[in-house]
Amino acid sequence: MGSGYDPAIHHRRSIRLRGHDYAGGGVYFLTVCLADRRPLFGTVVNGRMALHDAGRAAAACWQAIPEHFPQVTLDEWVIMPDHVHGILRIDRRRSRRGMVCHAPAFGRPMAGSLGTIIGAYKAAVTHAVRGLGLACQTPAIWQRNYYDIIVRDPRALENIRQYIRNNPAHWDTLRYGEPRFFAGNRELLDLPMTAFLASRRRTGMACHALPRACHALARWPERPACVIGGFLSDMERDVFNACLSDGIPVVWILARGLARTMPRRVQRALDAGRLLALTPFDESIEGFSAARAAWCNQYALHLAHNAVIGHLAPDGMLACLLADLRRDIPVHYLDQGNM
Repeated sequence: MGSGYDPAIHHRRSIRLRGHDYAGGGVYFLTVCLADRRPLFGTVVNGRMALHDAGRAAAACWQAIPEHFPQVTLDEWVIMPDHVHGILRIDRRRSRRGMVCHAPAFGRPMAGSLGTIIGAYKAAVTHAVRGLGLACQTPAIWQRNYYDIIVRDPRALENIRQYIRNNPAHWDTLRYGEPRFFAGNRELLDLPMTAFLASRRRTGMACHALPRACHALARWPERPACVIGGFLSDMERDVFNACLSDGIPVVWILARGLARTMPRRVQRALDAGRLLALTPFDESIEGFSAARAAWCNQYALHLAHNAVIGHLAPDGMLACLLADLRRDIPVHYLDQGNM
C-alpha cells in the first residue's frame, strides 16, 4: 500500500507552509505546548480555565507581546493547562527587514519574525515561572517547536476565533463526554485504530463517489486494522463506504444521537461485528453542529494509534485540531498539496 510512516514528511508539524515569509506580515494562529504536556498553567473547571500562578504569568507575557514587538497586534487567545492558543497579526509595513525590537524583559534585541516573537515569549514565560520557584527541576518548560496556521480570509479567522473561545469547553468534553450509547461490536475498541479525517472541500471540489475513496485507501501507508472517525465530510463518507465494502472494521463516532434504524448496508456491518457506532448524545440530538463535529474528530484522534488525513484545509478546523493534538502520533497526509 505504499511507503511507511516517515516522520520527516508525515508528522503534523508539516502543516507549516514551506517557503513562506514569516517576517513579512500576516495573521497567524499559534499553538505553543508545554514539555510533556504538563498541566502547569491551571485547570479547566466547568468549561472555564482556572489559571495557576504560572498560567497568570503566561497570560501577562502574552498580553505584553505588543509592547516588545510593536508590529504585532493580539487577537483572540487563551491559556490552557498545557498549551497556549493565540492569533497574532503582524503588520507587514512595520515588519521591515532589519527591524529590531528592544525588549529587556524578553531578552536581547531581536528581529521581528514570527519565530523570534514566539521564542521571546517562551523565554519570558520560562523566566517568570522559574522566578516563582516553579518547575525548577525541569530541564525545559516548553516543547522545542510550535505550531502555526496562516489565516487567509475572514471566514477562517472567525472559525479559529470560535475554536479558541470554545477550547476550555472542548477540553471538558473530551475528558467527560465519554460515549454512553453503543451499537455493534465493542471489541473493535481493542484494535489498533487509524483515524481518517478530511476537511470539507469547497464548492466545486467535492470528490465523487466510491472510486476516489478506494484510491485513497490504496494510498494509505498500510492496510488499517480498524478505521475510526466521524465520517462527516464527503471524502470521509466515501472512505466509510469503502471500508464497509472492503471488510475493514470501522468505529463510527456519531455527532448526533443513535438512530433507531440504520441503512441496510450499515446494519449488515453491525450484525457482522465489523462496525461499532458510538455517541455521547441521546436520540433527541439530530442534525449537524460544528461543535459536535469538532468533538467527533477530537475524540477520534484521542483514541487513534495513528491518523491519515485525506484533505487538509490549511486554515480550517481540522488544522486547528491537529495543532492541538495532545499525543504525538504518526500522521500521514494523502493530499501533499495542502500541507
